[in-house]
Amino acid sequence: MQVKNTDAARKVRDVVASMAIEDMYLESDYILKLIEVADGKRKSEDLIDEVISQYARQ
Repeated sequence: MQVKNTDAARKVRDVVASMAIEDMYLESDYILKLIEVADGKRKSEDLIDEVISQYARQ
């Protein structure tokens, strides 16, 4: 996956790397959603609600 080298993308990269260190790997579609939040295109609360509802169904 290639992403533009922006400040927001670098912050997300740091989060993804920290998660990987803990053997917790994020899917690429979720990473793209995190970038949207970092860019201000999406509210973090909306992403949190989406993740909670996704895992509540499982």
